[in-house]
This record gives sequence, structure tokens and C-alpha cells, in this order.
Amino acid sequence: MKQLFFAVMLLLPFGLFADTLKEGTTIQAPVIKDQFEKTVDITPQTKQIIIAYTKAQGDLLKSFLEANPNYLSENSALYLMDATAVPSMVMSMFMLPKFKKYSYAIGLLENEKDVAYFPKKEDQITIITLNNLNVTAIDFKDKL
Repeated sequence: MKQLFFAVMLLLPFGLFADTLKEGTTIQAPVIKDQFEKTVDITPQTKQIIIAYTKAQGDLLKSFLEANPNYLSENSALYLMDATAVPSMVMSMFMLPKFKKYSYAIGLLENEKDVAYFPKKEDQITIITLNNLNVTAIDFKDKL
């Protein structure tokens, strides 16, 4: 019994570091909340996840979604944003009130572990294509 306990304790730290999402795998995203504190559900009907990692990317996506207000619903898409670099005071006092005025939900990735789960390329928006929760493509683009 001691050996089993020791083996589990030895291997446990390796299980704490989840792999980055890859094509051909099933998505098992962390619990993500939007600007209204509602859970963002990734369901079998979700076809696309768009992730912005920087303010500039967020601004691009905001412009795109303002010009195409039905894009997310028509494409069964979700918009996620890396919020790890934003101080909590700035987020709660300035950004969340601004985001609450938007006509679409923004899933907020608020810790490094959750951000690390999703693939990323420097200065690129990540677009994950899903089919029944299976990742069929991961693309990186300058804009939509």
C-alpha cells in the first residue's frame, strides 16, 4: 500500500500540467465565465472558438463583431479573451462595465492554466474549429 501511495504521489505533479489542445482531440475546456458571470458552455453544437490574447486582437475582434453582429450566433461560435494580464481592479472597475454593453458574450480566461490549455501563436488570433466537441482544425490569423 505504501508503494502505491508513493507511486501516485510521484506521478501526481505530471497530471497537473494539462496538455495544450490539439487537432484530433476532444475539447475538455475549463469552466469559463463571461462578463456577466455566466458560464460559457462549449457544447456539441459549438462549431468555432475564437481567442484573443492581446488588447489589439480584442480591438480587431470588436470591430469585426460590430460589423458582423450575427457572426457568433450564425457560426455557433464563442469568443474567449485572455484576461490574465489585466489587474483585477482594472477588470472590475473599467473593462467589465464596458464589456457588459456589448451585444455578445466574451468568455474570460482568468488564469494561466486555462490560457495554456488553448494553442497560441505570437500576435495571432486562435480559431479552433469543432465538430461534436472534436477539434478538427486550429488556425492562427492576423484578423478574421
